[in-house]
Amino acid sequence: MHSSTRIHWRSAALGAAALAGTALLLTVTAGAPPAISPQAGAAISAANAQWLPAMKRGDVATIVAPYADDAVFVTAAGEAVRGRTAIAELYRARLASSAVTGGDIVSEGRVAATPELVYEWGHASLLLRHQDGTRAQGGGSYLTVWRRDQSGHWLIIRNVVF
Repeated sequence: MHSSTRIHWRSAALGAAALAGTALLLTVTAGAPPAISPQAGAAISAANAQWLPAMKRGDVATIVAPYADDAVFVTAAGEAVRGRTAIAELYRARLASSAVTGGDIVSEGRVAATPELVYEWGHASLLLRHQDGTRAQGGGSYLTVWRRDQSGHWLIIRNVVF
């Protein structure tokens, strides 16, 4: 991917995050946002709790299980990866070159935009061991949009990593 394309996607991702933040502020100023349902809170917490152990195991199926079929994952480099299958391929490629040995995920906040849509933000970090034995640390802030599907399951439709 050309660097200008990456910059374009990163700008688009940051613009989308700013737009989402503005929408949330407008919702708050217009009245209290809807409460996050206990089901949404439980689903988000469960997915977050499963993420790091799955990363350590290299369990791509568990990592991508909360993603909708048409989800979009925007990497820190600004690349937009579309669809659960492509997101799984991204994780497979990343985990093939580096093992996750530790880290954490901290959900800093959640707000319901509607009864079917929840915005979550926070940060995550990963400790990595590359194939050549070198170690590295990665991670950053994230903004995740969760949507309740027609069967009542909460799925990630957008995940932006900064």
